[in-house]
Amino acid sequence: MTKQEMMNKISEILSIRTFFVSTGSSEPREFFVTVANQLGIQDLSANKGKVDLARLILQVLGEDWDDSYSSEGSTITKKYFAELLKVIEITFKDK
Repeated sequence: MTKQEMMNKISEILSIRTFFVSTGSSEPREFFVTVANQLGIQDLSANKGKVDLARLILQVLGEDWDDSYSSEGSTITKKYFAELLKVIEITFKDK
């Protein structure tokens, strides 16, 4: 599954709009802000960069951060999206 496909699936499960990866497979910060808002953690997410937002989202969902979840240039890796999708599917499977 591509990063875009995983983002689309996460968006679908959380009932948020679709966000698109740009050239170079870079995901928009707004995706993480919207996910955080949907999870009810918007107060904690203010003024954070993508990596900090991605870390916060996983922590709120009870998962640990792995340094392989981000790469240079504040890009969030496909491995992160696979983990986030797994956790979101488990957390929201009955909702």
